[in-house]
Amino acid sequence: MSAIDAVLATRPSDDAGAQTADRYDWQAAMAAVDGLSCYYQHLESPQSGPVRIICELHEDWVVQIGTGAQLVSAKHREPSSGAWPTIKALVEDGGLGHLFARWLHLKRTPTVRLVTSAATATGDPSDLARCPDLLKLQTSGEELAEDETTTLRHCIDQTARSLMMYRKGLPSSWQAADGARAKNLIPGEDLLDAVTAFVKVLVIDQARPTRDLIAHAAPTLYARPITAKMGHPDHLASAVWEAVLQLFRLRMRDRGPSLRGGLSPVIARPENETRSASDSALETRVVTLDDVVLAVNIALSHPVAYLPPQPSPRTTKLGIKMSVGDCSDTSIERAERLRLDYVRYRRERGKSVPGSSAEQRQIERKLHRIADEETEQARVSTGNWGGDLWLSLSRRLEDPSADMMDAGLDGDLMLGGICDLASRCQVWFSPRFDVDSVASHATSAARSPKK
Repeated sequence: MSAIDAVLATRPSDDAGAQTADRYDWQAAMAAVDGLSCYYQHLESPQSGPVRIICELHEDWVVQIGTGAQLVSAKHREPSSGAWPTIKALVEDGGLGHLFARWLHLKRTPTVRLVTSAATATGDPSDLARCPDLLKLQTSGEELAEDETTTLRHCIDQTARSLMMYRKGLPSSWQAADGARAKNLIPGEDLLDAVTAFVKVLVIDQARPTRDLIAHAAPTLYARPITAKMGHPDHLASAVWEAVLQLFRLRMRDRGPSLRGGLSPVIARPENETRSASDSALETRVVTLDDVVLAVNIALSHPVAYLPPQPSPRTTKLGIKMSVGDCSDTSIERAERLRLDYVRYRRERGKSVPGSSAEQRQIERKLHRIADEETEQARVSTGNWGGDLWLSLSRRLEDPSADMMDAGLDGDLMLGGICDLASRCQVWFSPRFDVDSVASHATSAARSPKK
């Protein structure tokens, strides 16, 4: 066994590298969704202040609109793990614990949001997702129902207990002792007040598409509203999504462009230069609204640059006719090969068997009759029927007659003969059309340089 055979034949012990990279790409996609959301809001109501997304700062990213800021934590959860089952799971595995610690560190000034692919389970997790709205109603002076008040107090208490058990980044007075159990803890009033203030500015943005689905769902869910708002056709949404996603893939890795590039300063910064050190440090991980607008406009102007490469058009008459008849690519490739085999057989038969021309004409008449009979069976008045015709021809020719065998023809060569008749426009896999014109355009397109 060669080295490469051993490598390919042995199952790897894990696939963590690819899965980790895929999760990071999912995070970049979620940040790109926020970028498009900011642009959509701008299209509806232009912002006068700065609008930007700062990647990998304090949390997975920060959304800045004017002087406001929102910390965003993105947590992918595999479908096999199900919904977030408890508040404890949201705090420890869902990122709420880290988000709370960061919020405290930033003097409780930003709002906070958890973006996750999973839903919150019925019960405490779903109730916690409702609590921000209940708190806002309460703050506005509206009186809550008794069950709503009970739900609110319970969720605040459970979140505080879970944070005490989480411990990381919290003041020592809020950390549970080693060996403590959550059900025996009694959160202090200062912690309960902090949790209440945190939950009030919290958004649990749940049930986003998973990493397996995001590439397929994102153009429709997140880019199409932009193209529709701008009056562009829906098919450009894929290009818009790819262009914006590329922006965030770079910035999430701190690989965006900077004004200085690789140039280092050689003298002290002049006193009248006001650009802050923090702006310089964050430059390669910031996506501004202008960046998103530029990416969208470029994608709309040059969509082909952001779309997957398209297969080369079929240029042979046989391939074009079978493609129009909705035959599969595999069937078309097989048909092209069988036609060449038949042409080679006919040429060699003509050289080796004197007077074989009459035999060839008889063979082709029989093949044409078979194709005619099967076409009548497969043809329908609406829809494509080329694939059904190809399948029926393949099955009928599996057992060639004795006279065909005597002439050196097996079932595949007979099918190749019908393909040769199709290439001469004597057999069709769809209603008749101007195949010469289509072939001419396809040949021109194949020869044109790619732009």
